[in-house]
Amino acid sequence: MKKNRLAVLFVALFITLMIAPRTYAANAIGIDTVKVLKAIKPEVLDVVNTVLKASYTFKIEKVSDMYTPNAVVSDEQQPFSWNGQLAGVQWVNSVEKAVKDFKIRDFKVNVRRIKIFQQTEEIAYLVVPVEYTGTINGEPFEEEGAFSFVLRMVGEKWLIKSQAWVPKNGL
Repeated sequence: MKKNRLAVLFVALFITLMIAPRTYAANAIGIDTVKVLKAIKPEVLDVVNTVLKASYTFKIEKVSDMYTPNAVVSDEQQPFSWNGQLAGVQWVNSVEKAVKDFKIRDFKVNVRRIKIFQQTEEIAYLVVPVEYTGTINGEPFEEEGAFSFVLRMVGEKWLIKSQAWVPKNGL
């Protein structure tokens, strides 16, 4: 009799472990993005929007003071990561170089709805779906992906601690 109870307990535990991750993921998909966007502090969105705009306007002065002293930025163009307070400046310069090297014209960024977001008074984490567009030799160019950002409150200002790009084809 004890063996049967133990077997039932293990089966129940196994089923719970198999179903729980799917249930959690399904609940995450059901997030109301309008409520999430209202919850994001405007200062955090301002930092993210400024950085994303600088990534296609190449205005490095806009991002020169938006990163922590130990910030890390990663992207798919070489050298693939940049560190320190000037990581954003170096990253924007590398994006500009890539656009020139590939002769991309009409380069723009379209920011999609933010679906993943967490924030406290001192730290924020968000995943920002993005689509870069333009033309190469007159043909449309498009790359979809997402940036994950971690921002920290430093003094009275939100600064980027980490920023990572993941192209859609890498998901």
